[in-house]
Amino acid sequence: MYKLWFDEKLLPSCAHLLDGVAVGIGPSLTLDGIEQAEAFICPGNTRYDAARMDKAPSLKVIARLGVGYDNIDVPAATARNIPVVYAPDAPTISTAEHTWALIMAVTKKTVPANVAMHVTGWGSFWGHDESKGLELFERTLGLVGVGRIGGRVAQVGLAFGMRVLAYDPFVTPDRALAMGVELAPTLEALLGEADVVSLHVPVTPETRHFMNAERFAQMKCGALFVNAARGVLVDEAALADALRSGQVGGAGLDVFDGEPIDLSHPLMAFDNVVASPHVASRTVAGHHRIWETTVVQALQVLRGERPPHLLNPEIWETRRS
Repeated sequence: MYKLWFDEKLLPSCAHLLDGVAVGIGPSLTLDGIEQAEAFICPGNTRYDAARMDKAPSLKVIARLGVGYDNIDVPAATARNIPVVYAPDAPTISTAEHTWALIMAVTKKTVPANVAMHVTGWGSFWGHDESKGLELFERTLGLVGVGRIGGRVAQVGLAFGMRVLAYDPFVTPDRALAMGVELAPTLEALLGEADVVSLHVPVTPETRHFMNAERFAQMKCGALFVNAARGVLVDEAALADALRSGQVGGAGLDVFDGEPIDLSHPLMAFDNVVASPHVASRTVAGHHRIWETTVVQALQVLRGERPPHLLNPEIWETRRS
């Protein structure tokens, strides 16, 4: 029986995947039993570095629950001939839908309208210019990144009759044409034209805090900003300043640079910020898909089968047997 270490309790709907082939160990704050682990099943809120890997001398695979893997030291795993797998397709649908939930909530001002209906009364919202939302038809949706999730967000924008402008140096003009989106030559050009800017890029040294004071100043004055990708992409102090000045007209945020975010955080003071606690992919279907994809791949590696989503494919032939 294979031994899988869980730092988050196994989703019940995926428990059957272990029947007769594996047992789960953990989670444990004291890491009791981790030395038996042949696989790590990894959420995003724990750091998987060389020291943690070395606690499990029989470790044969690290499997990330989701698409972002900045909490895993992939080079350290590679140096130990440990395959690292992830679930890049699993969160796509739910995260794209949640991105649109944030866009609609911010542009249509549904949160203050709901507060008025439930707390302060109809008249506290109705009749004020501040209550008027943004009609999206023929507006410009600016997508920073049009991979799996960004591409799906683009489809919905086109269905709304929006012009979809994208900045993604990895997308060819032919691919953009097939998607029905325009490619901006530079990030600055996109920010200057978009009425709504949404981020869909991974965390790299180049993208960490790349949305900073300079970038927010390049946005069209009053444009809206949405981030359901990764919190560390954004300099939150700069975003707060841009919201305070009106340079950014509102924001929809599912992720933060440091989670969980405290209620005293400056971004939580703005009425025009719609926030959710990193739940974009946590629909019933999305959550199940993430767990299933991750556990299935971990078991594939343990059986000696090549999984579909390897982050370090170069070590496959030299991995631990």
